[in-house]
Amino acid sequence: MATAVAPALDSLAPALSLDEINQRASEGPAALRITITPELATGLLRQNRKNRNLREATVSSYMRDIRAKTWPLNGETIKIASTGDVLDGQHRLYAIERVRVPVETFIVVGLPPETQATMDAGMRRTVADALGLADEPNATSLAAILRKVWAWEQGDRRFTSRNSPTTAECQRLLMRHPELRRSAEIAVRTRTAFPHISQSALGTAHYLFNAISTAETAWFFQRVADGAELSLGHPVLALRNRLTSDRAKEGSIPWDRQLAYLVHTWNSVRTDRTLTRLQVKAGSRVPEPK
Repeated sequence: MATAVAPALDSLAPALSLDEINQRASEGPAALRITITPELATGLLRQNRKNRNLREATVSSYMRDIRAKTWPLNGETIKIASTGDVLDGQHRLYAIERVRVPVETFIVVGLPPETQATMDAGMRRTVADALGLADEPNATSLAAILRKVWAWEQGDRRFTSRNSPTTAECQRLLMRHPELRRSAEIAVRTRTAFPHISQSALGTAHYLFNAISTAETAWFFQRVADGAELSLGHPVLALRNRLTSDRAKEGSIPWDRQLAYLVHTWNSVRTDRTLTRLQVKAGSRVPEPK
C-alpha cells in the first residue's frame, strides 16, 4: 500500500491478474510490488486449499484500517506457494475483498508449500511497542488506556467485545485526544501511591472524568492516591476500602468492575451522596460518569 490507500489505481503499483500471478509462481520464488484488487483477492482465496481458520476479528481490524487509509506499504508480504495456495495473508485478502478497495503491497510467489510451517514465528509488535518506538512516555500504560477508551467509544460498556483496536486506530485516537497522555501520567502516579487498582482503569476513568470537570478530577484522583481528608461515609473512602478488600480476597479484580467502582464513586461524589459500602453487580454495564 502507498502512504494512503486509494481506490484509483493510477498512482499505485501494477495490478496483475490471477493468471499472471500463477505464471510467476510457477517460475520459482520472486518478490513483487503490486496492487491487489478485490477481484485478485477473490481469485487467490478461491484457489487457496490449506490455511488456518479465519479469525473474523482480525479481518474486521484490517477492514477498518483499509477504510481509514492507514495501512502503509511497510514491507509485510502476502506469500503464495508454487501450488497457488495462500501461505500467509489470507486475512488481508479477505479484508480487501470485503471492503472492495485495491491495496498496494508486496507479494512473494513461488514458495515451497512446506515453508508455511516457519511463517509468523516472530513476536508481533504491540501498540505499546509502537508507542515506545515513538518515544511516548508511559508507553505501556498509555497503550492499555487507549485500547479501553477505544472500546468505550465503540459503546462496549461491559468490555466483552472480541474486537480490539489496531495500532493505527490507537494512534489516531491519541491524535484526537492528546490529553490521554496526561491521563496515563496521572494513572501511573496514582497507582504508585495506591497499588490496588490498575493503571488502565485509572487512566480511562481520568480521561472520562476530566471531560466533565478538570478541577474535580484533579481532587478526586489525589484523594484516591492519598486517602486524605476523607471522613466516614465519603465515597472515595468506600472505594479505597473496597479495592483493598477485593485485592486481599481475590488477588485480581475484573477490569470492568474496577472501572465501575471508579464511576460509581465519582457519581456519588458529584451528587454529595454518602457511601459506606461500594457494591457493583457482577457483569453489569459500567455506568456513564456524570
